[in-house]
Amino acid sequence: MTQPTGTPSNGVENLPYNEHDEDYHEFEEYDEVTKPATRPFYKRRKYWIFCAIMTVITLAIGVPIALFVILPKVAQLILNNSTMSFHDIQITEPTNTTLMMTMQGVLGDTGPFSATIQFPEPIQVYYKEQLLGSMVLHEAKASGGKGTLSDSSVFSISDVDAFGKFSADMMNQASFTWVLKSKITLVALGRTVKDLDLNKELKLDGMGGFPNVKILKFDLPSDAPGGGIDLRIDTAMNNPSPIGITLGTIVLDISAGETKLGQVKATGASLLGKSNSILNLTGIMIPQTTPQDLAAVSSIFSAYIAGQSSETTARGVSVLPDGVNEVSWLSVGLKSMVLKVPLQSPEPLNIIKSIALGPMGMNWTNSDAYAPLANSPGVVAAFQMPFGFSLNVTQVQNNMTVIYNSKNMATLNTAEWGPAVTSKDANGTGSSINFALPPTPFAIAADSHADFDDFVQKLTVGDNQAFTVSGFAGTVAQTPIGEVKITGIPFKSDVSLSGLQGLKTEPTVINKLTVIGGLPTGLQIALDLTMVNPSSLSIDTGVGENAAVTFAMQYAGDNVGTVIFPALNLVPGVNNRQAGALFTPSGTAGGQELLQKYMTNQVAVVDVIGSSGSSAITPLAAGLSQVHLQSNMPGNPAQLLLSTSLTILDNTGETGIAMASVTVNNPFIPGLTIKSIQSTVTYNGRKLGAIDLPSANIAVPGMSQQASQPLPLTMDLSIDSLISLMVDQAKVNNLNAEPIIALSKMAKDPTVKIPSSVFAGFNLPTFVKAAMAGLKVDVAMSVDVLVGEYATSLTLTQNGVPTITDDTILKLLPIVGRPIAQAIVDLATLSFTSVMINSPAETDFTTNINGLIGNTGPFDAEISFPSGSSVAWLKDGTESPIGQIAMPVVSAKADIGAVLALTNVPFHVASASNMGDFVGYSLKAESFEWAVVASNITVNAMGAPIPGINMKKTVNLKGFNGLQGLVIEKFDLPSNDPDGIHLVLSATLPNPSNVGIEMGTVEFSNIFEGQDIGFVKTSGLKLLPDAVTPIAMEGTLTKQTSEAGLAALGNLFRTTLNGGSPNLIVKGKSVTPSSGPVSWLSSAFGSLTMNVSLPSIGKQDIITGITLKTMTLDFTGPDPYSIMTSSDNIEANYHIPFTFPLNIVKVAEDMNIQLPQGNNVANLKIPMGPAQTISPGVLKTAYSNLPLNVDGGHHETFNAFSKILTTGPGVSFFLNGTADTVADTAAGAVTIPGVAVSVQSTMVGMNLNAGGASITNISIVGGTPQYLEIHQNVVLQNPSGLTVKVGDVAFNIGYAGHAMGRAVVSNMVLTPGANTLPAVFHLTPDNDAIRDGFLSGFVAGASFTLDVAGSADSTNVASLKDAMASVKMASVIKGITDKLIAPGSAAQPALLEMLQLLHPRKTPVQVMIYNPFDTPLYIKRMSASTTWNGKDFGTLDEEVGLTVPPRSTVLSPTVTMVSPAGLGFMTSTILPFMLAFPQLLFGATADVPFNIKSTIVAVVGGSNGYLGNVQYSQDNTIIKVTVGGKAPAGALPPALQPPTTTNTTETLPTSATSGVPTATSEVPTTTVVETTASHATTARSSSPTASPTAAVANMLTKRQMQILQEVPASQDPAVVEAWLKAVVNKLALDDGVAAPFI
Repeated sequence: MTQPTGTPSNGVENLPYNEHDEDYHEFEEYDEVTKPATRPFYKRRKYWIFCAIMTVITLAIGVPIALFVILPKVAQLILNNSTMSFHDIQITEPTNTTLMMTMQGVLGDTGPFSATIQFPEPIQVYYKEQLLGSMVLHEAKASGGKGTLSDSSVFSISDVDAFGKFSADMMNQASFTWVLKSKITLVALGRTVKDLDLNKELKLDGMGGFPNVKILKFDLPSDAPGGGIDLRIDTAMNNPSPIGITLGTIVLDISAGETKLGQVKATGASLLGKSNSILNLTGIMIPQTTPQDLAAVSSIFSAYIAGQSSETTARGVSVLPDGVNEVSWLSVGLKSMVLKVPLQSPEPLNIIKSIALGPMGMNWTNSDAYAPLANSPGVVAAFQMPFGFSLNVTQVQNNMTVIYNSKNMATLNTAEWGPAVTSKDANGTGSSINFALPPTPFAIAADSHADFDDFVQKLTVGDNQAFTVSGFAGTVAQTPIGEVKITGIPFKSDVSLSGLQGLKTEPTVINKLTVIGGLPTGLQIALDLTMVNPSSLSIDTGVGENAAVTFAMQYAGDNVGTVIFPALNLVPGVNNRQAGALFTPSGTAGGQELLQKYMTNQVAVVDVIGSSGSSAITPLAAGLSQVHLQSNMPGNPAQLLLSTSLTILDNTGETGIAMASVTVNNPFIPGLTIKSIQSTVTYNGRKLGAIDLPSANIAVPGMSQQASQPLPLTMDLSIDSLISLMVDQAKVNNLNAEPIIALSKMAKDPTVKIPSSVFAGFNLPTFVKAAMAGLKVDVAMSVDVLVGEYATSLTLTQNGVPTITDDTILKLLPIVGRPIAQAIVDLATLSFTSVMINSPAETDFTTNINGLIGNTGPFDAEISFPSGSSVAWLKDGTESPIGQIAMPVVSAKADIGAVLALTNVPFHVASASNMGDFVGYSLKAESFEWAVVASNITVNAMGAPIPGINMKKTVNLKGFNGLQGLVIEKFDLPSNDPDGIHLVLSATLPNPSNVGIEMGTVEFSNIFEGQDIGFVKTSGLKLLPDAVTPIAMEGTLTKQTSEAGLAALGNLFRTTLNGGSPNLIVKGKSVTPSSGPVSWLSSAFGSLTMNVSLPSIGKQDIITGITLKTMTLDFTGPDPYSIMTSSDNIEANYHIPFTFPLNIVKVAEDMNIQLPQGNNVANLKIPMGPAQTISPGVLKTAYSNLPLNVDGGHHETFNAFSKILTTGPGVSFFLNGTADTVADTAAGAVTIPGVAVSVQSTMVGMNLNAGGASITNISIVGGTPQYLEIHQNVVLQNPSGLTVKVGDVAFNIGYAGHAMGRAVVSNMVLTPGANTLPAVFHLTPDNDAIRDGFLSGFVAGASFTLDVAGSADSTNVASLKDAMASVKMASVIKGITDKLIAPGSAAQPALLEMLQLLHPRKTPVQVMIYNPFDTPLYIKRMSASTTWNGKDFGTLDEEVGLTVPPRSTVLSPTVTMVSPAGLGFMTSTILPFMLAFPQLLFGATADVPFNIKSTIVAVVGGSNGYLGNVQYSQDNTIIKVTVGGKAPAGALPPALQPPTTTNTTETLPTSATSGVPTATSEVPTTTVVETTASHATTARSSSPTASPTAAVANMLTKRQMQILQEVPASQDPAVVEAWLKAVVNKLALDDGVAAPFI
């Protein structure tokens, strides 16, 4: 209840607290007043006045004591006894110096009061008494004795090494203890207690080495490109610690024992506190090389596949939170961590999916029938690895158990490793191992013998047998990490083998049956069989006494023998096998019938039957007992008689007995002996003869043929019999017997006319032999034989036995041919069409004879002359023997005769005298006769020789008739001879005679104008019969010494060169055959005299070309059309129609230049002067200082000529005039005057436009307001031989279609090759933009293509104006590369100017400018923009007024660079710039690279020179930057400082009604002190109410209050950045704007 005045009802005013507060109401229980029956003392007024006074006194003293003395101590005690724990700490953004820590924790034992805990100072964290770092915590609240901590703060690391050691302990130990130290402020009970000491141990769970690490996924998906295997591991990291860390990228080494397996890394990795963290690790399992490492890897693979555990170790390598940079303390922790990681597949891997045995063999080679050796060459194991890397299994080993009838029947254990081949299936989803099962004991368990018997029996007779194999396998595989051996791979697979099916699927074929022996009881037979095994099982009974397999052989139900396999070896498919048999035909009808079929080559079907005794191998015998086969037994195809041969004796015609031999064939291996023979030989049913030998002994070894001794054959030799035999055989052999009948007619009448067609191709002996060829007779015989020891009788009829006859059959032919042959020779004729005498000698030579022996009959014949034939010269009826001809055999054709084409027939001179007379006569006569006689001629007709024939014939021949008609076709003078000029002639000589002669070497004399001018001769001359003989002759035009001889020689040359035909007389001089001089030939040849003419060679042009190799043209004379010329090398090509050496020693010329031909433009006269023949046909001469006079009417033509020579590749023109020559020859001196010349010539031009111009040594030497003067060298290429003196020449220079100025070359002389010509270029562009662009590019080092052009006023020489105007060249000029901004440029920004925000920032700059020219450079104005690190930094634009001397540098006046105002430029550019060069804040200088783009208004040549605006850019320009000034002095503004507490006292007013004494109370007051560079320290008061910037103060004052010094405390980027921001804040507040960095 209150009074109307609003005072409390108890009448007490101005309480220090509100009466409604909780603390006030704690005393309400004492406010109740209960009146006693009597008035107690405390009801008295005086008592309460006393109490009131004492209360006031107590409160005045006790409350301050409680508040200012007791409360801090109580708070410190509570703080000391409180507890702090964190259940979640997450570390993120780790760097080497800081990390972000997000914490969730609880406070305990915080006392009964609600409190706010403030942390005005960073919390310092100690570990093992070493300071790790500090962090700033926000306030926390506690109530009811507990509170929560939830904060996120930057942890600043003070000692990186210590923090690294802590990190290692944190990751590896079960727990660790931090000590937290700081000053804290406690706000409770409305009071604030500061400067409480925080010194508290904080025990946290460590990561404990990450116990129970689990591998969730292990994968090797593929081959690593650089080697090894890609590795993928998903790992669950169990972290028992509340601390989690954001790791980023971590790198671990994985090993097994001492073997490093590889390195893996995880990106984006984080470890969560108190939970499992999944790390996705990837890397490469590296290749291994040592046996130990490969064994370790093999063990891991084996265990993993078997589902067993392998211990692996992971060791930390590095931590890269940002993926690039390593955090050292975190890496130290990680590197100390050693994780023991068990690697185990969730369950054993069934990688072998199936097994196919392929063909399998059973080999009973040992004595134990229940332990055969099993093998399989093609076992295929299909497998599928759980990984994707390439794997090539190269070896296998396995232990296998065979399960049959649901029990373990046998084991197959391969102790050794065998080779294997790995292949992938078609779709690439699986692989298979192909390997061979080596011979391995198929060990049958002792209780499974019966099962094995059943197994083998079913395989033998059945078509398929299933069973199961199980066991363990081992592999050796080539992998990307090396050769790995994996053992203990389990497998189990159902398999099957196809059975033999009793070998009935295909019939057993007897390929060959061979009788190999004969016993008294039977024949021993070797069989070559083809047996088809349809199964995949091979059977091999091995060797030894148990290897044999036998079957019974039956025919027609009778046992006829036994088939024996010494060892039975059957493989799948077709088997070619050998077996033996004992054929015992005796005693059974079936045996006798089978023998008869065999001997008569008939096929018989036999049965082959197995039995229980077929094999001594018990498991195999049961199966073989059920084998029953049928096979066709072939008969014996061989015949006993292979052939017979017949020999006719000399007296066969008289006795009728010829001799015959028979060839007996023995098809058996044992010997065959014929003991008796009786036979009859017939042909077409007619008996030809007989042999009858009751006792014989014809022994033939086994498997051979043997001819018998000659046996007497009684023949039927009647003519009818023989003719019938020949006629029948002729029909068999398709022969014609008509010629034999025709010959018999001619023997009766030689003149009978038989058409030659009857005998065409007929040869009597050949016919007889051909008719008897292929004779086959029928032989019926009875023989007794013995085969080995087996005796039997055979009755055989063998038809068509080949019978061989030899040449003795011709002895039966009658001799009837001689009368026919002689009659034909007598009726024949002889003629010679040509006779050639070869190699004549004194007594012997050879001849070639062509002619004909005619009328030789209706058949072909060969005529031989064993005694030769004699030749006699017939003159006036008298025969004069001249020689003997050794006639060869000649061939005559039916109805034609013998065409003679005889070569090299020897001719012996019978009489040299008669021969000489004959030759002399024949050279002059038109014809002559020979008599030819021969005796004892043999005529071979129809293949039968006919000797004893004689012949005599007369032959007519044509004479030589004086050898008229010699013609010289061509001649040449190719070279010199020792005594003149070599002469070569080609001639033809007709021979009217049909007798020719080989004359050998022939020499003739040549006569011209009565003078012997030389000779010619030839070798190997042959005068061919009735032919024109080409003759090649060589000789000499001999050197003439007399005037008549020289005159004749001169006339000969002149006439010849003028196209005339000189007449010569040729006389025979000598003839020498190859054998040497022949008297009878030489006497006739010396009388030959022939008139001939040399052929015309036509009129000759001697000079064929003139080339001006070099020429000097001097246009600087007074007359531009009388040019003084010189040449030291004029070459004239000359040609004479001969190639003998011709030395021209003098020459004179009078030449006109014609353009075109026939149009004289200019004339050059060269007087007689020396000349030199420099090579065959090439003449060199020279002259000096002779005028080339241009015809007055052809100036324009000459101007065009000069133009082409200047800018063209060359020009063609004509030279027309005369030349006089003097030449020396080997035959004498020759003068040839007035030789006409009309040739086309060429002159190579200078081609200036194509060669272009090169400009070098560019130097800018001055400038005027009108032009810029540039000195340079112009290099022109002159590819010609011309030297041209021009005088002064000016060229127009253009660029990009604009005129740039004019370049002048003084006294220009162009010589062959490169010409370097100094030129002066006045640059006067017609456009300011072109000017500025050219100058800008020039100083930037750019290249420009300039146009260099002539004009009509380029020269004053009239004859060269057109030439110079045609010059149009391109030239490249390259600018300078010197940098215009030289080292030494400087900038001096002021610190406070750069950091203020309100107005543009200004920086004084001086630029070091370099002048690259050879003339002063005046910088009038300079504008530039600068960038740093890709950011715009500032601009300047000021007048400079600076002159830089040539090739010098000068520092510019100070100019001002203006940078943008505002915060944006501060944050984007100023702060990064200062952080990049923190030394600037400490007074140091930094070389800063700027990119500068500028526009310079410059005057080249001084201030009154050539003006231009140059755009210039220069990157990475070093500017020396020095920052001036310091940070503003003093503290931060009040709004940015923490509050500080002072005491002020206010008097409380006394109550007017209570009379209570006045009481006082302290009220807190906040005072802020501010200091700036321009303000004194002042004190400001404020009310207890917090200012609006209090929150800002909480954040900034903690750091900025400490670092606002003249310079930063260090160059640490964070320190520098904070200091800069503090200064910016200070300056902003000083300027009355908000601080930007709060």
